Parts: sequence; structure tokens; C-alpha cells
Amino acid sequence: MAELNQKALKLAAADFLYLLDHEYPRSASLQLVGNRYNLDRLHREILHRGVFAREEAKQRRNRLVGPEELVNRKLLVDGHNVIITTESRFAGRPLIAANDGFIRDVAGISHRYRISPLTHEAIDNIFRLLHNHPPSETLFFLDAPIRQSGQLAAILRTALKRWNLTGDAQALKVPEKELIGGKGIVASSDSAILDGVEQGFDLAAVVIESLPQQGHLIDFTSLAQGA
Repeated sequence: MAELNQKALKLAAADFLYLLDHEYPRSASLQLVGNRYNLDRLHREILHRGVFAREEAKQRRNRLVGPEELVNRKLLVDGHNVIITTESRFAGRPLIAANDGFIRDVAGISHRYRISPLTHEAIDNIFRLLHNHPPSETLFFLDAPIRQSGQLAAILRTALKRWNLTGDAQALKVPEKELIGGKGIVASSDSAILDGVEQGFDLAAVVIESLPQQGHLIDFTSLAQGA
């Protein structure tokens, strides 16, 4: 991954936030700021995934629960979202600490995702956390159009049994319907999903934060001030 221009990102993030707070359209604002600071696609994607209007960010943070809230509650997991974000930490890829309280990756590999040793490392750490804060039921929903989703679902079902957790894993054409429409805490960092649920949980972030080293984190959390 190309070296990031941290100075340009910081300046662009402040301008982007200003425009969003004043209700300018998101896509047009990103294009305007990106052009002003001559940002490439990666830098624009980082802003897109890391900076949100203060009120929007505040609403998401207000619905964000901690791991202690999982105990004896139903947990719905946005499978690929959580696993790929967690894998990014083990792969040494940059992660974004967004101003809405969630950590997101910039991997952009969903369409070419493959199960690897990092997948198993991520899953082991995810289940270690769930074992310490056991939900009453844990349901993983995967994107069926992504290759190996059926195989990944089988790996997750095996992990549920190995860690003595009640639940299931399914590969669905449109998992968002189950995540937004289901009753329970939803583990995801997908903005569209988070805005449609009553309680969100950043499972990948909690796993990453439990590790000895956080890795390369692009931090926009200071932009939450004043929200």
C-alpha cells in the first residue's frame, strides 16, 4: 500500500467534516475536498470510511454497546465485514478509527476474498472474545456472492461447537435483510446496517483492541469532539 499523506488527510478531514456538518451532499463533498487536496482513490476512501457528520456519528456512538452487553443476548454478526476487518489487523494493513466510534478497514478485497491462515487466526480471536462474553445465541450471516462463503460458514459452525457457543452460520444472497430486520445486537461496521439497528457492536474493534499491539491506525476520533 502506498505511503499515506497524513498532513493532507488531516486537513481534508477537517474540511470534509465541515461540509458534512453543514448538510452538503456526501459524495459531492468528498469530490470537492479530494480535488482540493489532490487526493488519490485510497485517501478518498479513507475519508469516506472514517469521517461522518457530527450528529450522524453521535447517533451511532449512542447505539454502540460494549462486550459486557453481549452476555445472554442474541448477537447477529455481519460475517465478512467482521472477519475481513480483523484479518486486516493480522495482515498489517491500515485500519481507520472513525469519528463514529467504529474501526473500519481499507482492504477493499471483498470481491477477491479467499480463506487463508489469517482467516483462522481472526476467527480464533473472535471466538475467544465471544467465549468470554457468551451471547445466548450467535448468528453469522455471510455474503453468498463472495467466493468460499459456504466453506467459511462451515468453518464458523465448527468453531461455534468447539467453543461451546449456541448459534449458526449462513451464507445468504442479501444478509443485510437478516441483520437489519433481526432482533438482537448487530456486530458490523457497515454504516448502512448500523443506521438501521437499535444496538451496534464493533466486534472487530474489540478483538483488535484486546491484542498487544493495535497495528497501523488512522485516527479520526478527535473529530468527534463537540458532537
